[in-house]
Amino acid sequence: MHLSHRRSAGIGLAAASLLLGAALTGCGSSSPGAGSSSSSSSSAASSSASSEAGSTGSSSAASGTNTGTAASGAAGSSAAGGSGTASSGGGASAAGMKVAMVIKPLDNTYFGAMAKGAQDQATKDGVSLTVVAADNVNDDSGQAAKLNALVTAGYDCYIVNPTSQTNLLTGLVPVSQAGTPIVNLDLPIDTAAAEKAGVKLTTYVGTNNETAGAAGGKAMLDLLSDGDQVALIGGLVGDPGSNARLKGFSDSVQGKLKVTQTVAADFDKAKAKSAAKTILLANPDIKGFFTPSGDMALGIQQAVDEAGSKGKVAVVGVDGTEDQLKDIVAGGEPAAVEQFPYLMGAQSVQACAAARSGKTVPAKVETPVLVVTKENAQAALTAFPAPPAGFTVPNPFQ
Repeated sequence: MHLSHRRSAGIGLAAASLLLGAALTGCGSSSPGAGSSSSSSSSAASSSASSEAGSTGSSSAASGTNTGTAASGAAGSSAAGGSGTASSGGGASAAGMKVAMVIKPLDNTYFGAMAKGAQDQATKDGVSLTVVAADNVNDDSGQAAKLNALVTAGYDCYIVNPTSQTNLLTGLVPVSQAGTPIVNLDLPIDTAAAEKAGVKLTTYVGTNNETAGAAGGKAMLDLLSDGDQVALIGGLVGDPGSNARLKGFSDSVQGKLKVTQTVAADFDKAKAKSAAKTILLANPDIKGFFTPSGDMALGIQQAVDEAGSKGKVAVVGVDGTEDQLKDIVAGGEPAAVEQFPYLMGAQSVQACAAARSGKTVPAKVETPVLVVTKENAQAALTAFPAPPAGFTVPNPFQ
């Protein structure tokens, strides 16, 4: 996940660098700013909003100001061609289905890609998809109010990517009581709190964050020598997704690299840059930085460049945002761990279709991660936000 404020099992991928695991917890790189919502019918090829997803338009809806991007094609495909694929979803059983998606702010490219993946799959399957978004990653009450408006309107399935692990529970109570499917996306809802509230979740779709961190550790080991010193720059203190990624990294490098310092930079690019500058000044022997966020990775790389240490200090971050991929192609960051929020969005619509048709739906689906280096960065960038060529991701809900 772009690590956002506060952020999944049988998927096979034809890529040696793909890592899958267990231990699910949500993350997404957060960047503050105004969010938006979009409401659209996929059969009319209207779509979700995203600062990365193409040209924008506007419309009106009860839940707020809408922005949309024209979307077409199957999930997993890319306008540039040559991308990997996600197999098709609901088919005839999905046609005409109304799905509501409640998501984090769409001005964050991670969540924009997630919404685009959902819209592209909805377009393919003839599903009418309505997307509403939080204004920012801390907009617990605002996001909850937008969900409540959608619940009043009534939908066949609800996809929820909450700003916190409990903020949408009250609104989901009548949804669950009505037996309507609920797909939890990216940030896991607190299962104990959900059970207490009487909310039954149909499935969870998202990144295994310890696996993503471990992939970052493997990438760092390939770049450094045994015994080298590394520093970790995490997101918010106590954020479960950030902490899981840091743990996955630390576990994978234990006994091979020395983690000398761990600090928090609140998923903020400027704060991460400042923290890296301070660490580099205090410890010139640092050979690498790991961060659970793509935005923070870019800030850290700036600090490394300005210190004259480009090529001498490795920066590895999770997310694999478009800007990260561009930076790798340009010779900046040596590696990144790419998540596929686009695929998460597509699979969430597939889950809704499967649940509506009465199929048995797995309780958790883990989306893949991929280590991107100079060798495969251009292919990843060409396909972005879809998976690159060579990936075939079966529909886990068929």
